[in-house]
Amino acid sequence: MYDGQGRLQHQIAAGEYVTDQIVSVDEKTRMLYFTANGHEAGEDPYYTHLYRVGLDGSGLKLLTPGNFTHALSWPDSGKYFVDTYSRVDTAPKSALLDGQGTPLGELETTDVSQLMTAGFKYPETFKIKADDGVTDLYGVIYKPFDFNASRKYPVIEYVYPGPQVEQVTKAFSAKSPNVPLAQLGFVVVEVSNRGGSPQRDKWYDTYGYGNLRDYGLADKKGGPGATRGGASV
Repeated sequence: MYDGQGRLQHQIAAGEYVTDQIVSVDEKTRMLYFTANGHEAGEDPYYTHLYRVGLDGSGLKLLTPGNFTHALSWPDSGKYFVDTYSRVDTAPKSALLDGQGTPLGELETTDVSQLMTAGFKYPETFKIKADDGVTDLYGVIYKPFDFNASRKYPVIEYVYPGPQVEQVTKAFSAKSPNVPLAQLGFVVVEVSNRGGSPQRDKWYDTYGYGNLRDYGLADKKGGPGATRGGASV
């Protein structure tokens, strides 16, 4: 918070998480609405949630609970929000809530019945350790719809090491190019790597500074091998 002369008054939000987008400011109630990642324990830190906090830094509140990633739409007033939430293994749902976070009604649920009838299988999420044995990495496995755990499959790792972005899917999508690729008889893996995303923390984000050629290779090479046992690949 700054005054009109640009003088710092106080910090509004603090903690071991990453604030992202200021969604709305209610001047009457002096509430700030914003999105953030990594605040909820036990969740994928890339999942986005909506929060509100007083401009004096008090009363931080999670408005979109649930172990999903949340995409939000809102009017300029910030009086209401439409929350569309999903995961790679969960079809999207949309709900209407007010500025207090009170659910006002379910709007719609994506109908995936025809997709499932056609044989579609959800991809699977996983978490492993980076090459340092300490840092958590998050990923997605796409298997052939007729996957047989008694067989061996070649692994293709979908690689885009960043920086500034990691190509690891978080929301539901039936149109990912990795879905048809897996149907050719491969197991396709997406996995994060140190230095790939600013949505974690500064150390993670800047891990590859000065070494944009090699910084992601150790984690990428360890990812598919590390997931073989747990995923029967």
